[in-house]
Amino acid sequence: MPDSAPPLVQIDHVTKNYGEKQVLKDITLQVPAGQICGLLGRNGAGKTTLFRLLMGILKATSGTLLVDGCDAFEDRVAVKRLVGFLPDEPVFHSYLSGREVLELSAGMHGLDVPATMQRLIPLIIRMNLADAMNQFAEDYSRGMKKKLGLLLALVHQPKLLILDEPTNGLDVESTLLFYDLMREESARGTTILFSTHLMDHVTHLCTHAAIIRNGLMVAAAGIEELRRSLGGWHTLEEVFLQHTREPQPEAPAA
Repeated sequence: MPDSAPPLVQIDHVTKNYGEKQVLKDITLQVPAGQICGLLGRNGAGKTTLFRLLMGILKATSGTLLVDGCDAFEDRVAVKRLVGFLPDEPVFHSYLSGREVLELSAGMHGLDVPATMQRLIPLIIRMNLADAMNQFAEDYSRGMKKKLGLLLALVHQPKLLILDEPTNGLDVESTLLFYDLMREESARGTTILFSTHLMDHVTHLCTHAAIIRNGLMVAAAGIEELRRSLGGWHTLEEVFLQHTREPQPEAPAA
């Protein structure tokens, strides 16, 4: 995925095995600094595993993963300062309010808690969470949990955002807000890597995209380059289906 900007994320020949099962197979990917990259693949393709490797939650069987020059596993404490992570299903302590969740995260990042909360007020209002800040986060709807999780990812103003299916559970208005926030973050220089099944998200937001099929990286390029990769001009949906379509079994002989 060549680009004029230096890569903030460098993944080189990464393999991940769970026992005898190989989940990722020789994955190589670069995400240029300040770019928005969509990670595409069917369920079970390996997207979440790749994110967990980048977060230092898992260790690669082989290969290297670097975030701003830091090894994702060996330097995982430093990497967590650089990365804001939104899982597909955010989970919060049952006894903490939304406000307390944000305050705890700010404190754990070594930030000035009152100043951080003051900085977040405009974003909390934009996300329509102001009236829910003193309610238990566990009682939030799925969409509210997703928005609180995104706030958590942004608390420490990270260099890299890793977002796993960020719009699952969001209504149309909140999805459009997500678009706006990601464009604003990118304009500030934040690098964004997110997974999705929705091609319009990639078309509207991304400068680059990568496609994983059964643990293999089958395509990675700028959006326009991907759309021309099959010869001629194709939609991103057509490119995705071509790269991820499973071979049909041969019909049995008569």
